[in-house]
Amino acid sequence: MSALNKNIKHFLLLSLWLATAFTACKKDKLNMDYDNRKVTDARKGSMVRIVNLAGYNQVLANGDTLTNYVVRDPQGSLSDSYPATKYFRENGRLGSTWTIPQELFVSGGLKLATQEINFAGKGSVNELTVTDEQQAVDYYLPTTLLPGQPAYLKIPRAVAAPSDPAKFKIRILNLSSTTRTEDHVEDLRKPLSLAWADGTLVSPTTSNIQPGQYSDYVELPYGAIQFKVLTIQGYQVSAAGSDVISASNSTLVSSPNLTYAPVKTFFPGGIYTLVISAKETTIPYPGSTTDETFKVLQNTFQIVNDITDPANLTYSRLQGVNVLPGVEGVKIMLNGQPLGNAMSYTSHTDYQAFITGDYKIEALNASGVKLAEMQLKLEANKNFSLWVFPDVNGNPAIQAVANDLSGNYFAGGTDDASAGYMKQAYPFNVRFLNFCQDIPYLTVTGNDGEAFSGLFPVDPNAVNNLRPGIPPINAPYVSIRQESAAYEFVAFRSTPAIIPGTWAKDIPVVTGQNLIARPELYTRTGLPNHEPGIYTVALVGSTKPNTPVAQKAKMIILKHNK
Repeated sequence: MSALNKNIKHFLLLSLWLATAFTACKKDKLNMDYDNRKVTDARKGSMVRIVNLAGYNQVLANGDTLTNYVVRDPQGSLSDSYPATKYFRENGRLGSTWTIPQELFVSGGLKLATQEINFAGKGSVNELTVTDEQQAVDYYLPTTLLPGQPAYLKIPRAVAAPSDPAKFKIRILNLSSTTRTEDHVEDLRKPLSLAWADGTLVSPTTSNIQPGQYSDYVELPYGAIQFKVLTIQGYQVSAAGSDVISASNSTLVSSPNLTYAPVKTFFPGGIYTLVISAKETTIPYPGSTTDETFKVLQNTFQIVNDITDPANLTYSRLQGVNVLPGVEGVKIMLNGQPLGNAMSYTSHTDYQAFITGDYKIEALNASGVKLAEMQLKLEANKNFSLWVFPDVNGNPAIQAVANDLSGNYFAGGTDDASAGYMKQAYPFNVRFLNFCQDIPYLTVTGNDGEAFSGLFPVDPNAVNNLRPGIPPINAPYVSIRQESAAYEFVAFRSTPAIIPGTWAKDIPVVTGQNLIARPELYTRTGLPNHEPGIYTVALVGSTKPNTPVAQKAKMIILKHNK
């Protein structure tokens, strides 16, 4: 027994030693977390920002270079690749805005020098002294290529959130300059106003702002908006970054009578400044018959974020549309909360923000009697139109149609199999819906029954055999080219076997010019062939005999961006 106990004791000691040995040799797991931030060290930003309107790409602080001062051959393989620096981690160059790090200030001051350096040579050095501030302030750097321009303009900016969290703040800053006589461009150094896409002024607060002045901020409902800038005479100012424009009226040469103004999503809680300043712009060479162009300086506008866009995790936007023939005063309620005002036939409400969640949606008539109801789950950043329409049996129904106001479109797969998406800042996107119970299959075409030829291929389901109350889901938009010639939307009675089918002569044709909200906005230039925006064209009404004229079938236009 003693020998057996001794062997057991040795076995237990050996097991304990092996366990201890393996434990001692065990390595800690590797940390597989990745930090993809451009700036990974603890760095505090000041309340002072540089807004670079002049296109400088290099900067010195107190005599020390902060950017890389590297020049690339624009035709070389590294033309878009620049080495990062400590303060400019993306490409080592000064961009459009730069928040100055707190650590750069010495005794509350900082001497900066900015300059543009490129393959063609070096521009002049712009020097300024910046002071540390307790309140948010921007130093705007205008172009120095025009006489009498200051090195900078010190402008305070807001950082406090809007009083209504579903809104954003915006102001207008008029830094328009007197342009060079030899450039022969129109004079836009005038009082300027902020306007909606249709040319109506946003607010007296942002109207008639004199050169060198800025307005107070105004609060507006968030969403996809195409702001325009107008002179007192109603002339439009082009946005920066446009294609070739006319020297005499700033319209797009490739798209007659249109003035470039991008559609942008303004987020709830965001703060923005729309600034007008002289920027390098391309115009046709006078008298050229070979489409030659050259660069000039003209006053254009751009939108500057005064704070980083907040993430919208809270709100959806909805509007109601009444397409019940002969029914007036339709109201929409979401969990008992009204969506806008009562709607007459073919009218719609303004957009309204709702907090995410589950909603019971009810459509009521003018007497408060329920016509229809549905359930809808609202998620952040969604946009819906709630159509009240007659179903195939003639009963009132509600259809929630999601609208895509992002301007994104799929351009095909890329070499690494990732999705290739493009963004349109100046979209002409139209989708089609059928809310006419008398036409079981609707096909919409372009001129004389021709298929649409857009910016990218059109999904056949977006235009062919549209059924009443059933919206197409996959790629539902036709993206029309901005330079498109005059065009029409033509309705056809089709069948699954016959496309486009028989021309519906009883349904009036809609033209591209019908997309223009206010033709009087174009009194100086004449009407363009269409107007940018994101639209729904819906067939509504009835084709039955003896239908009242106001209720006869027709295509109506709903524009989703303001």
